[in-house]
Amino acid sequence: MMDIEKPKSIHISGTLKKVLYHNSENNYYIAVLENNQKICGLYFDTDLAKLEGEDLILIGNWETHNKYGVQFNFESIEIKKNEVFFFLTKIVKGFTKKLATEITKKYTEDQLYEILDNRPSVLLEFKGVKEKKLTQIVTSWNKFKHLRELAVFLGQYGVTKNLINKIFQDLGHIENLITKIKENPYFLTNIKGIGFKKADEIALAFGIDPKSPFRIKSCLNYTLMEYCEANGNSSIAKETLFAILDTTLHFQNETLLYENSILAMIGDKELIETKKNRYTTTMLHFCEKYILEFFKKRQNRQIPIKIVKDFDTYIAKKEKSIGFTLSEEQKKAVRLINEGETTVLLVGYAGTGKSTSSRAILELLEEIVNFKEIHCMALSGIASQRISETTGYNSSTIQSMLMAHKEKDYFPYKVLLLDEASMVNSVTFYQICSKIADDTIFIIVGDDGQLPAIGAGDILADAIKFNLAPLSKLTKIYRQNELQAIAIIANEIREGNIPSFQNEYKDFKFVDVSIPNYYVTKNSVSNYEMNTIRNENNYKILHSLLHISASYIWEIEDHIKEKRIAKALTTFQVITPMKNGILGVENLNVNLQKLLNNNNSKPYQGKLYEFRLKDKVIHTKNENMKSLSMNEYKEGSLEYVERRIFNGMLGMIIKLDFENDLCVVLYPNDDTVVFYNFTQIESLLSLAYCLTIHKTQGMEYDTALIPMTFTHFIMHNTKLLYTAITRAKHMCYIVGEKEAFESACKKLEITQRETVITDLLSDSLLS
Repeated sequence: MMDIEKPKSIHISGTLKKVLYHNSENNYYIAVLENNQKICGLYFDTDLAKLEGEDLILIGNWETHNKYGVQFNFESIEIKKNEVFFFLTKIVKGFTKKLATEITKKYTEDQLYEILDNRPSVLLEFKGVKEKKLTQIVTSWNKFKHLRELAVFLGQYGVTKNLINKIFQDLGHIENLITKIKENPYFLTNIKGIGFKKADEIALAFGIDPKSPFRIKSCLNYTLMEYCEANGNSSIAKETLFAILDTTLHFQNETLLYENSILAMIGDKELIETKKNRYTTTMLHFCEKYILEFFKKRQNRQIPIKIVKDFDTYIAKKEKSIGFTLSEEQKKAVRLINEGETTVLLVGYAGTGKSTSSRAILELLEEIVNFKEIHCMALSGIASQRISETTGYNSSTIQSMLMAHKEKDYFPYKVLLLDEASMVNSVTFYQICSKIADDTIFIIVGDDGQLPAIGAGDILADAIKFNLAPLSKLTKIYRQNELQAIAIIANEIREGNIPSFQNEYKDFKFVDVSIPNYYVTKNSVSNYEMNTIRNENNYKILHSLLHISASYIWEIEDHIKEKRIAKALTTFQVITPMKNGILGVENLNVNLQKLLNNNNSKPYQGKLYEFRLKDKVIHTKNENMKSLSMNEYKEGSLEYVERRIFNGMLGMIIKLDFENDLCVVLYPNDDTVVFYNFTQIESLLSLAYCLTIHKTQGMEYDTALIPMTFTHFIMHNTKLLYTAITRAKHMCYIVGEKEAFESACKKLEITQRETVITDLLSDSLLS
């Protein structure tokens, strides 16, 4: 196969007219020249807006963007005029244009550099330069000078100007930076956005020994973190680790080299051997070992007396008050608490009555503790609100709980209930456990049929597998009548069975948009022809999705009009497994926005999405943000506070302030109004009319709509589909190919995560 040659860079020139977009996270810009040519790329020298009106030379290549058309993707930018003059006036603080003009007329570039480096007091001879201004000039120049030195050093190894500026931006404060990079180029992996592979390119250009301990160690760290993050495992087998190292480092069977590096890292406590030939990071080992010890410590701790002596009589009265007869499975969960257990696992599939059981447990505990001493928590705001509504007890998100009590040793509650525990990864579970006092009763509620947590670890599954706490397993499915099928269908899928999905139900509908004679067609045409047929059918599925979605417009608008924003956000949700493609998140969001939000006020144009007033959005990174409570915002308060805003929070844009470049988002389930600078929108917000299945974990919507196509086949499995369907509270639509749905139902997901807890409990290394 011939290598495709990368196109050679070309030069264009022009005057910068206006910056259209800036992502402050990675300094990506979209701008336009005076001749209306659109340009885009990364630029770190300064704010590109400072170059507006300047004549530029741009080096890069033309590209065609699906949405934005033809644009010039620049690799670097040079300023046509005297570059020293530009940097004096635009970057070095203290120089006016008049002063810069006088100085550049009097001195050559080399003379000026020598003066600024060695004899800056000469500048006092110029009108307007006093001691205070000279100090400002010298401080700023020294910073710029170090950037120049770094550029000279790294430039000879082919490091781009943009990357040099990124390195200086993040590490410029470090003394002897160049020396540190020379000693260990992998030091650059400390910079967000520079992983092992980019640092390795630079290091190899330096001529570093490919078998350098620095290189092996950096690759080991990178491999462990990437493997754990991508696969959800918290430990890795030696043979798997070495195979990945061989591929990444382009080695063959350098076993001794790897083992020596591992021994050194274990000695420095940078790596942990969890059991023979299995490894993990120090952080994940600490977290999961702590969790295991937490469970073990609580196994023999019980309440000394029964909460109620006559349990059966108590339950009979309780059933009358809640209007529901508890099954033997549900009674077992309540009985465990009554008999003194301080840690209980309440695990059940969709529709088995986890919420009812939780309420019964908490009401029993209210016999011995105050109502305010009982608290529930969940990962998302929506899940937190749901458990509060179904049990009647106060609830918070996990992260808001941790933030509210970060200065305390323990949470100030006698009873804690953790809902949606399958979603909680090792690090977050450790944070919870570390705040639970010895005498606090801890109820862990979850569904082990759902997708496991995003991130490393599988604590709920491990707790069940190794009997780390008394377990009450709910399996009986409850429904009011035969026409309610969400829970039945979801559980059939969970077991790898094809349910009766084309029957008439009150809460489930399969809308068949199949490719006629799918398997015959697939076996009789070329791959190209089949892809064309699939794309055509995907557009039919898209049309059907939009048709169903349109029927919810008035209901959503009515909720917004009546200021029921939380309800507007959870009335209807499209859920899909993948980001890209016709039926991926990005394309569906664009189409659903056009359909569901007809607000015609001025939008903010991002790189991927246009953001409009009343748009449904999701916050995408844990970040401290300027915010107010809902009441504070209504009262017009300007006393902003920094609040931690968490990945997955669902909100609505309530204001776009173009005068102050602000986007204001209301998060009703978290009682929070957040203020985003326009430069933050692209990196922190996304439209949320459509979300990936992983993003909806822990959420619940009145209606969920799920596209089903063989185009998403790589993502199809029983856990994914079970999780998607169980997001629907009252109605679930699946729209698409019957054969794809049946195939997904049979693709049983039985993969078990490899975890530190499993390693520790199957070896004597636990001490």
